[in-house]
Amino acid sequence: MKKIITTITLFATCFASINAQNTDTKYSEKVRVNATNFHQNFSTGDFDKNGPLVNDKIYVNSNNAIVIGRDKFVARIKRFHTPFPTLKLKDRIIIVDENNVGLLYIMQGTQDGPYGAIPPGGKKINVYAAEFFTMDDEAKMKELLTITQLDHLVKQIKGDENVNEYETVSMLPIAKSDVKNKKLLKKAIESYVQNFNSRDWNALDALLDNNVKVNWNGKIGAGKQAVKEGLNKYTTILPDLTFHLERNVVEGNRGALAYTMIGISNADNKSQTKRVEAKEGAHFLFNKAGKIIEMVVVSNTDDIQNQLK
Repeated sequence: MKKIITTITLFATCFASINAQNTDTKYSEKVRVNATNFHQNFSTGDFDKNGPLVNDKIYVNSNNAIVIGRDKFVARIKRFHTPFPTLKLKDRIIIVDENNVGLLYIMQGTQDGPYGAIPPGGKKINVYAAEFFTMDDEAKMKELLTITQLDHLVKQIKGDENVNEYETVSMLPIAKSDVKNKKLLKKAIESYVQNFNSRDWNALDALLDNNVKVNWNGKIGAGKQAVKEGLNKYTTILPDLTFHLERNVVEGNRGALAYTMIGISNADNKSQTKRVEAKEGAHFLFNKAGKIIEMVVVSNTDDIQNQLK
């Protein structure tokens, strides 16, 4: 009887590990609920409700602004209420990978108050953003990385980029998967960064579906060439540009990554070199063969342009 029980226990453990997307389902679902509530509280103006959802020593990198601690974090998220009192954060993708979360969401609202030196103009905004949460053992957020298309935001409130209607936003599904597939997709994300850094375009092509759909900071395209055009946007002015992988989050058939773009402008003119750094995030949808079939890339292009001035 003892041998039979041991066999059953081992079989059950192996079966769970094969079919589970995360090792602790109960904890992962708590992480998912807290991640969802975070943006819901923001959208309803209940900013103080987000305080209990974060670690008291939370580390925040919000579009290059570093904030430490719960109180300062809550104060920072409240600041958007002045220029955009009706601002909504509408989640499109929430990926939970153990204690890490990758989100893609869209900011929608009207500028009814001053945004920096820009007076209120009542213009609509429809701005993409990517966020990456790292949770503590209680599923409270202990690290936050936010990457927002602030360049598009400014253009939209100035009227240089018109938003006539808000984009319809709904949560996109995540297919169930197993540990083996999860490792495969994580490796694909690593390879995506490595292949760009080594300029191994053939290896990069192998990661992409022939008809991959691309949304690169609002520029819509399709096919492998559209991906390479996005990747090479800065390589003329930053020929040694590399990506340093910061986040690699996978669940089911979806993955998200964040990386720091690092380059030297005028690399051949040593007397006038300038180091440039900027964050970029991306969300991938994979097919059953592990190839990327859809991708959305989010960054603030003003980050690099301002450093090159």
